[in-house]
Amino acid sequence: MHEIVNSIDKNLLKKNSVKDSKKQLVSIKIEKIANKIINIALCVIIFLIPLLITPREVDIIPYNLLKICVLLVCGAILLICLIIIRRKLKFDLIDKTLIVLFILTLLSTIFSINPSTALIGDENRYEGFLSLTVYFLTYYCAKYFFSYNKKLKIFATITVSITAIIGILQYYNIFPLYYIFNIPFVPSFASSTFGNRNFFGNFMAIVVPTFMGLYIIKNRKTYLILCFLSFWGMLVSMTRSSWVGLAVATIIGIIYVIKNFNMDILKRVLSISIGFIVIFIFVLTPPTFITENFSGNNSINNLNSRLELIEKDVENLLNNNAGSAGSGRISIWILTLKSIAITPLLGTGPDTLKDALIINVHEEAIERMIKTHTIVDKAHNEYLQIAATIGVPALIVYLAFIFQIIFSRKDVFTNNSTFILFVGIISYLVQAFFNISTIGVAPVFWFLLGLLQNEKFKGNMIE
Repeated sequence: MHEIVNSIDKNLLKKNSVKDSKKQLVSIKIEKIANKIINIALCVIIFLIPLLITPREVDIIPYNLLKICVLLVCGAILLICLIIIRRKLKFDLIDKTLIVLFILTLLSTIFSINPSTALIGDENRYEGFLSLTVYFLTYYCAKYFFSYNKKLKIFATITVSITAIIGILQYYNIFPLYYIFNIPFVPSFASSTFGNRNFFGNFMAIVVPTFMGLYIIKNRKTYLILCFLSFWGMLVSMTRSSWVGLAVATIIGIIYVIKNFNMDILKRVLSISIGFIVIFIFVLTPPTFITENFSGNNSINNLNSRLELIEKDVENLLNNNAGSAGSGRISIWILTLKSIAITPLLGTGPDTLKDALIINVHEEAIERMIKTHTIVDKAHNEYLQIAATIGVPALIVYLAFIFQIIFSRKDVFTNNSTFILFVGIISYLVQAFFNISTIGVAPVFWFLLGLLQNEKFKGNMIE
């Protein structure tokens, strides 16, 4: 009798083990499929969204509409994949800090002065709760699921080349697409595929130092060419904040070169430096054939005027005329700070600064609007923007999140992959003090934050 029972038990165990092994195989297959889908969605966010363009000043379709549609679809895909593989998810201290930021963003949206704008974002900005959530998902998926693929070099080369070349051609008024399709555009306005030259400068602030690092370490001519193209694009964007970001990233690069000095690295640094000087001189004092044949470029001396503006800003600050400095940015910062003082806890809701200023500092906001004929909808400082719209606690948590990532990287000058990713992140963080976030660029920044902690990706990155 015992033998019969034992044989039955053994058969049941075999059946159960077969079932368990089948379940495991199915689970592994689902996980692999989810990983592939996550990688594809991230590639679309990083390499395709920056290229999606609705030409500037075409009023029928907002220039960011294509970007936001694709971003939200990709975000939904990432979220579904994470739900499917939820048992495999893990959260370290940095991730938990981000969860706190997400909760504060959600609360700010719920109690917003304009809930619909807080959810979707201001008109043609689209940086509401939904977009911010996609940024967070992009970061998390890049950190834990993004894997290295040799095709990434091709995708990056295509994206950077197209955006840089379009911006350069726009600046010199020789971009044929506008003429072929009879699309209205602004000559010399080097906005590339971002709709605004400041946004284009944002993107180049990440790209230039990243490819400088790649060339210095990997010594590939493709990276050197991309360095030159993106630097040229950054210059003609006339975005001074991106220049400051690059300057700070360059200082970090100099420290890296000193710590890892050898003649090969020195030669590569000299190649970059000489190329940058030549491009700078070409943009600053263009040859006669440029000025004669491209007369439609009314701002051919834009670089001179932007450099002069820096001088004027310094003079304004020294003469206690701060409100006029930084193209009026400081006056915007002052208004924003006054709004923060009124609603410091949860702000007024993501991307609702326009409403916040009109409600919280009504008279001064209207006065500035009449004086400048512009409406302030961004603080021109990402940190003040967070404090004003999501709240001071959210800004503190965001800064804690960033500091945790940066100061946990003890290997910036010893690990090549860390250095390459780090300089692009630092450049963005510096320019963010004077510029605004946009859906065409911000996801790239959040993606890099995730990659900086993805040790498996970094291990394959410099092969």
